[in-house]
Amino acid sequence: MQALVEVSQAALPLRLGTVHVTPDGLLGIAAVPSASNQRFVVDDLLFQVSTTPIGDRMRFRIWAEIGWVPYTAQSPERRRDVLTILRASQHLERACFVLDDGQKILVIGESEAEEHLDVTGVVFETLLFLQEVRPYLRILSDYL
Repeated sequence: MQALVEVSQAALPLRLGTVHVTPDGLLGIAAVPSASNQRFVVDDLLFQVSTTPIGDRMRFRIWAEIGWVPYTAQSPERRRDVLTILRASQHLERACFVLDDGQKILVIGESEAEEHLDVTGVVFETLLFLQEVRPYLRILSDYL
């Protein structure tokens, strides 16, 4: 019980990746949080979030695979409309829609925080990203 008291007073607020179990089976807090990866689903899309400590800063990344651009032979109109929507999204501040070599559409966001992100910070960054991309995702869902 003493170890729990020491852990709770050592580094509040707790951040993602800071609490771990020591080889002795006790709780410990890392001075620098380790990298973390989470996944969640919104509107039937699987989003992946990673945080990576870089010194006193934290890199936040989020991405999702959206689907594939329709082939011209399938539907020239749908292909044209999807590419028009993707071009319209180029002004986004936190997100970028990209096409890989196989014409798969991905949405990616990356930022760096001045300090290590706690759970609230990760949720905040995630919500800012989703607020920006969700209107485009809803429009694209009609074409993919």
